[in-house]
Amino acid sequence: MLATGGDPVEMRLRDDAAEWKALADRLEARRVLDIGAGLEGLPEEGDYDLIVAPNDPFAGILDDDARAKAIAKTRGLLARDGLLVIEGLYVPPQEDAVASAPDGLTRERRLDDGSVERQVWRALGEHQYEIQMNGSSSARVRAWHCGESALRESGARIAGGLDERDFDPWGDRLIAVVPGWS
Repeated sequence: MLATGGDPVEMRLRDDAAEWKALADRLEARRVLDIGAGLEGLPEEGDYDLIVAPNDPFAGILDDDARAKAIAKTRGLLARDGLLVIEGLYVPPQEDAVASAPDGLTRERRLDDGSVERQVWRALGEHQYEIQMNGSSSARVRAWHCGESALRESGARIAGGLDERDFDPWGDRLIAVVPGWS
């Protein structure tokens, strides 16, 4: 979703919209692209000051090379001093240990309508997980980790939040800040 003036429509629809908008404002980003809904609709060309990737649109890419190519393609849409900011799917070691157990890791959250969304995560190895939501069919995802080759190759910096606090490997948030090509 393309937006200008640091006011992306998609950003306003999420609970963390204020945090993402504050990032765009702090960076004085004039041309912003929100790819939180997925990578399928990426434009062919761009010159964006900021590309935001909440909800980790890269999580479904399981292969190292394919993930690196997807980041390179997205990075190619950045202006010279632009940034790609990815809110990466991250599973801290203590939760990975639980997800590796036979029953997996169960996460629940109450939705606005009062219903409960229940996810069961099962570790498959190599930072991959099978997630089953409310007993439906499962999806396979790959979490980010500090040694991720796609991040290393792109010169990314890892942070613990959009405010650029230090990354805490025991925390629950990984933000990858990928610079534009220089």
